[in-house]
Amino acid sequence: MTAITRARPLILAVDDEPANLALLRKLLTHLGYDVAEASDGDSALRATAELMPDLVCLDVLMPGIDGIEVCQRIRRMPGNGGLPILLITALNRPEDTARGLESGANDFLSKPFNESELAARLRSLLRTKALQDRLADVLKRYVSDSIAVEALRDPWTTSLGGDRRHVSTLFADVRGYTALATQHSPEQALDLLNHYLTVASDAVAHHGGTVGDLLGDGVFAFFGAPVMHSDDPERAVRAALKLQSEVARLDIPSMPGVRLQTGIGITSGEVLAGTIGSERRMHYAVVGDPVNVAARLQGAAGPGQILVDAATHESVSHLVSSQDLGSLRLAGKGDWVPAFNILGLREADPVTSPDAAPRADGPS
Repeated sequence: MTAITRARPLILAVDDEPANLALLRKLLTHLGYDVAEASDGDSALRATAELMPDLVCLDVLMPGIDGIEVCQRIRRMPGNGGLPILLITALNRPEDTARGLESGANDFLSKPFNESELAARLRSLLRTKALQDRLADVLKRYVSDSIAVEALRDPWTTSLGGDRRHVSTLFADVRGYTALATQHSPEQALDLLNHYLTVASDAVAHHGGTVGDLLGDGVFAFFGAPVMHSDDPERAVRAALKLQSEVARLDIPSMPGVRLQTGIGITSGEVLAGTIGSERRMHYAVVGDPVNVAARLQGAAGPGQILVDAATHESVSHLVSSQDLGSLRLAGKGDWVPAFNILGLREADPVTSPDAAPRADGPS
């Protein structure tokens, strides 16, 4: 879930008793919070999804869906792993507290309570949430959003290992970068890289892909991990076309008049996707022969070319104009690889435009 910047924290108060709800509203307003209300479990779940509150004060004993079930369902909602939930109930046995905390609640407050105790618990929970939001923001500056969200949702995904899945892999780099870097100062070269990598990363993210690594003047990205879609090859090709288009129009402030071109390689096939490295330093990546072929197709691509393998071409042939290059002998490969040059989309309509919103099929 993307953190919402608010002037004051929004707290969702949930209780089936009107008097209790009125009391909570009065106390929370007095403490300086904005308040939204729900009187049962169903409305609490809807309000959580729609309003994205900063904290939920949740009664346990409610008709229909009780607070324990509401808490469990909130935790299953995408992006709500770090949402603070304070259970407020007349139940005060140790086993009640344990049951509430095991359901995913962060804290437990027994009725009757006083304003000072409520205020202290709220401040503590909101302070923790602010730190988590800041961590998430920092994390997303170093890894793709999809990886950051998955890691924050389930820290166990950061353990070493992976699983087999069908992924489309994309490699892209700037043609003639070495010559440009030689002819300009390091500061200018860095300015070029930052502008180019911003465009490339945005093109990948726009189509639901994951940037696996930034390789100097190159980008390594994949579609299908950690989130899979039914049209990942199409997404990869759309991202490549968008990248080419944006890079061709890119203005580098410190290099007026310089125009960039990229070479891109894309493959689709079964790989191992997961965390590689060591216990001290980890990296989310995809590994397998299709990845190696994509890197070599990128190396063989000329300026402005997008070379794809047969599997990718088969998936997108109904959408694109392409040139059959026959079989290429790629560096480091003993066999010949059929390759196709993607020339563009057949029609620039709302369905096939590279800027069309990708279809969302949800997480794997």
